[in-house]
Amino acid sequence: MLLIRDITRADYPVVEELLDSNGLRVGGAYSPAGQEVVVAALHGSVVGVAEFQLDCDFDRDEGRPGHPGEQAWILTMTVADAHRPHRIGRALVTEIARRAQDADRTLLALVPQDGDDEADRRTFFRACGLIPIEPDGPGAAWGCPVAQTLAAEGVATTQGRSTDARYGLDLCCRAPQPSPIRFP
Repeated sequence: MLLIRDITRADYPVVEELLDSNGLRVGGAYSPAGQEVVVAALHGSVVGVAEFQLDCDFDRDEGRPGHPGEQAWILTMTVADAHRPHRIGRALVTEIARRAQDADRTLLALVPQDGDDEADRRTFFRACGLIPIEPDGPGAAWGCPVAQTLAAEGVATTQGRSTDARYGLDLCCRAPQPSPIRFP
């Protein structure tokens, strides 16, 4: 069974190895200082990790039409190669979206990493509902309403809907947040 949960100090060596194996770490001992981190554990072993911030705008316009205030940003995310076909990355994105919605963030954003498998990453992020929200180019942000990510995974919302005309996407206000998430 898959369990998405907060990182513990015991997870640091495995997370460090996962990040290293995907070229996502900048040397030194792993430290999640200043960011929130969730891991995906399958049968007790960590097979994925996501680092994020719920109160960030990365010097982009604070707030976007329909999404006032700071945005939730996924900073780093990876899943062990052998487990990528099992929707673990999608489960990590969904958990971050749940937490973002609980923190009253309406937009989930990230910047896809450049590299050899950039096309695969972009395909994955599109499948999660994220689309380019800045002109295409190096460092261009992708994003979507938090509620869209949750709706794509069948998470029920408890309040009404509105439309965000800038992105042409539905926007829901809040959803319940059970945590941790368990996936069969």
